[in-house]
Amino acid sequence: MSTTRIIDIGGRAVIVEFERKRVKNINVRVRRDGTLYASMPYWVSYAEAERFIVSKASFFKKALDETAVRNAAEDSWKNITAEDVSRLKSLIEELIMFHMPYFAARGVRYPSKIVIGHFRSFWGECLSKRGVLKFSTRLAEKDRSLVEYVVVHELAHFIMPNHSAAFWNIVESVIPDYKIRRKILNGKQ
Repeated sequence: MSTTRIIDIGGRAVIVEFERKRVKNINVRVRRDGTLYASMPYWVSYAEAERFIVSKASFFKKALDETAVRNAAEDSWKNITAEDVSRLKSLIEELIMFHMPYFAARGVRYPSKIVIGHFRSFWGECLSKRGVLKFSTRLAEKDRSLVEYVVVHELAHFIMPNHSAAFWNIVESVIPDYKIRRKILNGKQ
């Protein structure tokens, strides 16, 4: 059984769902919808759990802000038009054709299928056994150089299906500045 309360965190009213469980400590996580979930031991009072959350207000305020920014970025694909998707598909096919000589020389065949879809959890995905490459429509909002990084990253998975040092060496041999592009793509620069 859970109880929901509203707590002031850094001047912001935040909904917190408290649930008593067989846990040793108060555990709090920020949900995607901007609320908090707190599991707490049976012996801890709600007032004590609230004081704990308020004592960490700066941490939770920052986490809530980051969640809001991430949600806005992830939901931006909803504004992508069919025309944007057609342009993205053409760009991806162009980039694959451009880089295929390098990968073909290493035994990679042209992908059997290229899928563009509303994928939130990844920018690109390689199903190497089936020869399928998948790309997120969110790439339609990114610069060509970032789309190129994702294309090369996924093509490299046809050679090396993991993220080992050998895999990153392949990516780096095609895109020497891949680390910078990767940071920009993931919003870390």
